Formats: sequence, structure tokens, C-alpha cells
Amino acid sequence: MTPTFSIVVPTLNQARFIGQTLASIAGQNWPGLEIIVIDGGSTDGTADVVKQFGAAISHFVSEPDRGQGDAINKGMALARGEILAWLNSDDFYLPGIFSRVAEALGGGDEMRVAHGATIAWFEGRNETRYWPATDRPKELLATRACIYQPSAFWTRAVWEKTGPLNLDYSFVLDWDWFLRASRHCEFLTLDAPLSMYRFHDAHKTSSGSPRRAEEICAFVERHAGAEWGAAFREVAAELEPLGRSLDRLKQRGLYRFRKWFHPGLYRRHGEKVKVALSQLRV
Repeated sequence: MTPTFSIVVPTLNQARFIGQTLASIAGQNWPGLEIIVIDGGSTDGTADVVKQFGAAISHFVSEPDRGQGDAINKGMALARGEILAWLNSDDFYLPGIFSRVAEALGGGDEMRVAHGATIAWFEGRNETRYWPATDRPKELLATRACIYQPSAFWTRAVWEKTGPLNLDYSFVLDWDWFLRASRHCEFLTLDAPLSMYRFHDAHKTSSGSPRRAEEICAFVERHAGAEWGAAFREVAAELEPLGRSLDRLKQRGLYRFRKWFHPGLYRRHGEKVKVALSQLRV
């Protein structure tokens, strides 16, 4: 039996992006597909763009909500598919990926998450980077957001066991959910890019830096312990000058000498510094 995909698209005032997002889902031409758009009450013409897709949209809800996590939870409550995911309205899928995901996840009763690589697109500087999928997420999730959310799919069984997104979080919603899911499911790594992950001026991850840093530091401290938390907090406190310094070393081919330029930090925290930088910088 061909599994049904239910894709939830949370959105708020992203009319300039959401058409490409929805086209990338509908364009998979999958015989069983639900597209569920949950809009927080946009005023920029988002509804007009969604309506252009007609019957391809299974559900369209537009009303005030408590933010991205609330929108996603609402959408998942409407979903009826065997394979679930959410796709933010500024990201998009690459062509022809559903067949590979369906093959990995099976019929929907198995406790599985399938995740792949993503192509990060930094729109402002027209730059792309290939971010490969890790093959050992369970070992890393306490200290790294190592699942690229636009390239992740899971079975209904995993969502029902793990439960909805934790609305206490804003910036680590997906990280927290994948960590909780990892306690009782299998992760299958697909060695291929599944999505384009767009960074732009209004991108959520790129905004609210102090709040984002504090949420990440507290999350790592809770799940990985005080030593990791201390490393993240010290790096966060010096994030901008430290990042600029390390960028200059990279540009000059001297990155291998980074510990000489920041001896105290590396003496106290070792390679935890590199991990913290990778999670705190965008």
C-alpha cells in the first residue's frame, strides 16, 4: 500500500515564499498527499497564494495562534497520513524525494525517523552550502541540533509516542522533539539532500540572538550536563568577537592554531568550544 504523506506548513506573513514551498510539496506528484497550511493570521496576501493551489490543499486554517509550535501542533492534529513532517513556509523540498522517504519508513507503524542532507541557501549573499546528514544522531542530539528539520520525516507511530512540540521553546522546538523521539525510535540516514533550507533577513533562526543563545545554552545544560552548559555559556558571552577571530584565522589558513589565540577558553573547554560555536552561530 502506498503511504499517505501529511505535510504541515506553518506560516505567518510569508507570501513571497510560500508559493515555492507549496509547489515543492504538490510537485512530488505523490498519489496519497495531505498539505495542511496553518496560518497565524497573515495580512500580506498569504491566503491568496494558498488559494491558488485549489484542491491540492487539504486544510487551510488562518487564525491567531501562539506561534510556530502551536501552528504545527494544530496541523498534526488534523493529519491523517502514515508519514508526517512539517515544512516551514520559507523552505522547500527537492524534486522526487517522497519515494525514497517512503521506502525507508515503511507503512507507518514502525518507530522510524528518516532524515537526509540539506542545502543551506543564504539568500542575502546568494551562497549555498551542502550540509550532510549525520549517521549517529542519537549520540549527538544532547549537544547538537544535528537533524535538519526540512529534511526529516517520521511515521505516525513516532509522533503519537513522542507527543506534540513543547510550546515552552521557540528556537529549539525541533531539536527538543527529535531528542525526545530518539529515546524510542530508529533513525535512518538518507545519503542525499532532501530540501533547501533558506536563510533570509526575516529568518527566525537568524533573529533574536540573545534569546536564541540563552535557550540553546539552557537546553544543552539540561540534557548534557553542567560542563557542556558552561562551555556553551562562555562561548555565547564572547560569540561575536570569538567568531570574527576564528573567521580571520580560517581566511589566513591558520585555523589549526586557534587554541594558541584563545588558550584559556580551549584549556577550560577543549573541543566543546567548536561544538558550541557550530550551534550558536548562524
